[in-house]
Amino acid sequence: MHLSGFSWAMRDRLFLISGILGLGALVMTLMLSFVGPRETGPLPPGFITPVMAFEFAGSEAEVYQLFEPEGSATAMDRVNRWDFLFMALYSAFLGTFALAVARRTDEPIYLIAAALALAILLADVLENVQLLGITYRMQLDGVSLIGALARLNVFTWLKWGGLAVYFLFIALYFHGTSGAWRHARLPALLPALFAAVAFFMRGLANELMALSIGVMFVLLTIYALRAGFTATNTA
Repeated sequence: MHLSGFSWAMRDRLFLISGILGLGALVMTLMLSFVGPRETGPLPPGFITPVMAFEFAGSEAEVYQLFEPEGSATAMDRVNRWDFLFMALYSAFLGTFALAVARRTDEPIYLIAAALALAILLADVLENVQLLGITYRMQLDGVSLIGALARLNVFTWLKWGGLAVYFLFIALYFHGTSGAWRHARLPALLPALFAAVAFFMRGLANELMALSIGVMFVLLTIYALRAGFTATNTA
């Protein structure tokens, strides 16, 4: 099944759009690191970053302990509000990358990955709503966080699990390429591996899952920009 009658050069220009969006997402990642809480309470065993500890919080006690320092919850809210822009950028980046792959390969299977990017965006939005709701409930006396934490767990895993599955599609694509980029299929498998471990052993595996996805964001951005500029210069 042929998805496009365009020339190779015209088709690969979609990679350029993806690469630009990827650059935006990476810049936004750096920005979020500066607006987050400078000080938090002790993190659960294995966790390194407060954001990951909050997203995968397992109890009310963990949340209250995390936000013991004054102003830490407010700083986390600031991160999560800016995160709406970040999630729009990275989901558009992943979606356009998958569409570019589908056009280059003429394989409709990669349209599933493009649709998955939209599902990840929805899960991330719902996750953020719960995160902001939890910090709001903490200000109210006698309000339980249990229900919100249960919903948070579902949406968080839909997001991170969706990302892990997305990169399995990308691993399949790189497996079919030639040259040095063929080796990119190996790091593309890591998010799914760490996600499987994290599902049963919460902690360091969650951080490694996020790190491996960050590495793939960088690799995909480089690949997309290279493919896009090559297409533009040869069109």
